[in-house]
Amino acid sequence: MRAWIPEEVIALSSPVARYHVYQGDSNDCGPYCVAMATNTLYEGPLVSAAILSEALNRRGFPERIPGWATLPWGVVASLRRLGLGARWRVGTSLKRLFVNLRRNCITIVIVGEPLRFVGRQWQGWSHYKILVAWNPDRGLGFVDPITARADGITWQSLDEFRRQWAWMCNQIVEVWRA
Repeated sequence: MRAWIPEEVIALSSPVARYHVYQGDSNDCGPYCVAMATNTLYEGPLVSAAILSEALNRRGFPERIPGWATLPWGVVASLRRLGLGARWRVGTSLKRLFVNLRRNCITIVIVGEPLRFVGRQWQGWSHYKILVAWNPDRGLGFVDPITARADGITWQSLDEFRRQWAWMCNQIVEVWRA
């Protein structure tokens, strides 16, 4: 299975890190990824992540559970309202992620541990971040709204990513200019 994993570095040519936005202590990673992807594809800071989060809170269910979580179809609907093409996929192959990097397709991944319990207390979580690179020595590179680092890419090992991604049924949102 690992024979098709690239031995070379692959990276998006789109400057997603230029439009990085830090979500702070909020649960707004979905809207923040929407803003980063949109601003990247339109090549300018057109969408405010904080304003988009508030707008999604007002819209509420079924796109968002206000103040808590944005559902994948809410991410897609937001991107489409902003004039972009977007598609939600479940059960995506790892190979598709590498294909998307090569095609310069912005890919938002969903990772997490939704069934995590400590003792008898639920401590599950899920998170959106944007895949921007693969480096065989470092793993997968992301522009991640959960980090205050706006100076580049955060890296995650392939094994750790695969475990967290599998917990979320290998979901992605692909984004392009329509």
